[in-house]
Amino acid sequence: MKRSFLFLLSSFLLAGCESANIPNNPVTQIETDIGGQVLGDTTSVYWYTHRQNRPVDLAEQVWMGDYGDYQSVYRWRAGKLREVKRAGQQLQGDSVKPFSLHVRYDTQGKAVFQRYLVDEIVLPLSDAQLFRYTEQADRALDTMKAQSKDGERLVQGQWQNGTLVRCDDGKALKVTFTSALPDYLNKQLASSQDSYFVALVGKIRRSEVTASELLLLKEGGSCLIPPSIAE
Repeated sequence: MKRSFLFLLSSFLLAGCESANIPNNPVTQIETDIGGQVLGDTTSVYWYTHRQNRPVDLAEQVWMGDYGDYQSVYRWRAGKLREVKRAGQQLQGDSVKPFSLHVRYDTQGKAVFQRYLVDEIVLPLSDAQLFRYTEQADRALDTMKAQSKDGERLVQGQWQNGTLVRCDDGKALKVTFTSALPDYLNKQLASSQDSYFVALVGKIRRSEVTASELLLLKEGGSCLIPPSIAE
């Protein structure tokens, strides 16, 4: 009896060790894709996190030229958009003013909580505004899914002597644009004296990038990171 008990105990411990060493199912792991797009005068950069092809959250930085700029965080649960946070500055009347907003949605897509401040003044949100936030979230998701399917992603770094020195690892990449750039951008990129921060969307193959879209080109600047918006 004692020998049987020891055999069962050792078998249980061995099975426990084996289960502890089993890696997590890669299907359930969270993945993050980085991309962006330009629509008119608006440039957006996205950090999209998903699990099993379902959205978890998406952070964005948006520049709207003279109309301001902002950062957003969208969150989903069970495939439904449940929360939007945003902060930045926007054109209000004849001047750019700071603003922030926080909206929570129920499972039916109805806003059950909203807080909208412009220049520290509480304002109501219209149904059209609330719908626009969900529409913007859907458009960002569609963009990220399409870019991921095409093997494209955000590439950013310093432009030096005709090459892009990538942010994350300092690797020098040769860049080819699939569409012709305006003359003034070509002149900036051809300049050997100035250093520019560059963000673009493209496919990476070894030490080369085939870029489909130039998102940002500016003097100075540092690597973009996903925003985190406090309550």
